[in-house]
Amino acid sequence: MEPVTLTASAIAVLIATKAFEKTGEKLTESVWNSVEKFLAHLQRKDPKTAEAIAVVAKQPELAQQQPTAYGQQALIEKVENLIQNDRELRKLTEAIQTAVQAQPGAVVNMTKLAEKIGVVNQGTIIGQTNNFSL
Repeated sequence: MEPVTLTASAIAVLIATKAFEKTGEKLTESVWNSVEKFLAHLQRKDPKTAEAIAVVAKQPELAQQQPTAYGQQALIEKVENLIQNDRELRKLTEAIQTAVQAQPGAVVNMTKLAEKIGVVNQGTIIGQTNNFSL
């Protein structure tokens, strides 16, 4: 199997929308603290994207019903665009990624989730990348 590549933004969006819970993985307090900081900053920077993430967290079916507004890939792209010009948001997404990677088994579960929901296209997302190999 080819290694799957996820950006810090992809991980942040997957965690914030609670898509990661589909794997049955319990997230640590440090992950949730990082997510809360990310969402608070995102709310100040781009309230529409922050609201879309909050809506999907409560109503995950919207990601498939309205993919251009609430789909995982659409939300990831919005966050990716924002971190290009927002250093603090980039640091917050990287903090989430670091906290997730510190959890045993989280990398494997994140990789499986990304493949399942189609976030990964041909095994890679363009942008800042971090490789996870199975």
